[in-house]
Amino acid sequence: MKKLTLLILLATGVFIGSCGDGKRKKNAKDIISTEADLPANQAELALIGGLYKEVKGDNISLKLEMLPFDKNKLPKALQKYDGKLVNGAHWKDKNGEQWVILTETGEIEEKKGKTDTSGHMVEPPSTRAEAYAYFWVKKQDAYITYRQDMWIEKCGPFDVLASFHKNGFTVTDVDKNGWAEVTLTYIHYCRSDVSPYDLTLRMIEREKLFEMHGTAELKMGQAKDAFVIKATRKDGNFTKAPAAFKTHIDQIWEKVKVEKL
Repeated sequence: MKKLTLLILLATGVFIGSCGDGKRKKNAKDIISTEADLPANQAELALIGGLYKEVKGDNISLKLEMLPFDKNKLPKALQKYDGKLVNGAHWKDKNGEQWVILTETGEIEEKKGKTDTSGHMVEPPSTRAEAYAYFWVKKQDAYITYRQDMWIEKCGPFDVLASFHKNGFTVTDVDKNGWAEVTLTYIHYCRSDVSPYDLTLRMIEREKLFEMHGTAELKMGQAKDAFVIKATRKDGNFTKAPAAFKTHIDQIWEKVKVEKL
């Protein structure tokens, strides 16, 4: 199955081409690579200009403080987004009071397919799915967006998905420096058969962004006779991340790596 995957990453300080020594201990069932290249079944990677901007917000806290998040009571300025709001978080840290809002569009038909007079498909349809993360900070009486992250999965006449894994979304301060890290896990695929979905994990702290890719473990059949497709992962520039970040992303990987049919 040929896939066309377009990754648009709106951030600065991203180093996708890094490699490492691969000495960290991993689950023996996974197929591990420390190469930063995308898997063969993922197509092109495109980086499009950085939209991260440093904005010093209000209500500063010297350590991470999580605040209630109610998607039905968002400030009006934060209610402008693409897709359907599916998750989010609200917190204070050394950069002030902030929000991240996660949205998904579901399948979007870009182009209808064409058939001939006999009903045979002569031009397949084109579809895509999108997932967005909007980062906001409060400054005086205004709300300013300082980063936007996204995944856009483009597809032909097959099943398409771009969404967030609920178990792969966290706001933490694992390095205890007073700046929050937001971890996002994108599930995405364009598939016409029984194959694992793709996973992209990102950990974001201010202008820093670390990213890894993988495919999920997939089990088919009863426990004793199950056919198992092993999970795969490529650690990308996490090989150069702080130790606390590596430990955290390993923990997240264990939570998201199995696709449940």
